[in-house]
Amino acid sequence: MMSAGYIDELHEAFHSDLVYRSEEIPLECSPRPKEMEQTLHGVMKLNGLVIRSLEEIAGRGANAVTYRAGKKFGHEVAKYFQKREDVEGALHELSDLLRGQYSFEVWKPEDKETFIIEENGETFIYLVFHDCIVRQTLRRNGLDQGGPLCQTLFGYVVGAIEEITGRKAKLEIVHTGPNACLKKLVLK
Repeated sequence: MMSAGYIDELHEAFHSDLVYRSEEIPLECSPRPKEMEQTLHGVMKLNGLVIRSLEEIAGRGANAVTYRAGKKFGHEVAKYFQKREDVEGALHELSDLLRGQYSFEVWKPEDKETFIIEENGETFIYLVFHDCIVRQTLRRNGLDQGGPLCQTLFGYVVGAIEEITGRKAKLEIVHTGPNACLKKLVLK
């Protein structure tokens, strides 16, 4: 739950003199989301073909290309978010930003007291990604998880977290599955 002070800070950070009149805001979006489903599946298929072609041309370098693109995009988008050292708060902001494309939550093993774990000189937090448009795209196209399309998401998350917290980060795969993936966000 966010505190009232946090809401006030957000309001101040994003204050604008722009005023929207209620009659200018459409009650329904057009076209309706259901009508866009076929288009979404077409875009998913196209993304799969682009990634497959990139892998054929660039080989293992495809991962680096897509990671870099995702990271740059994550930095760009997160420039508009409040800077904070609190990693859990940064993840909350990122979760809000990604809603509708990806859903993730923090997770901790049973034997750990907190979500933020410090072990062997590393600080990290586990993230479970549930609904993921990347995973669905890969499944639709018969591609393996962990490749270039996943690297785009990895880069995006890392770039956004770095931009929001001012700390270097990396994201590692712990487990991939058909319904969820477990990632380890390492903070430096």
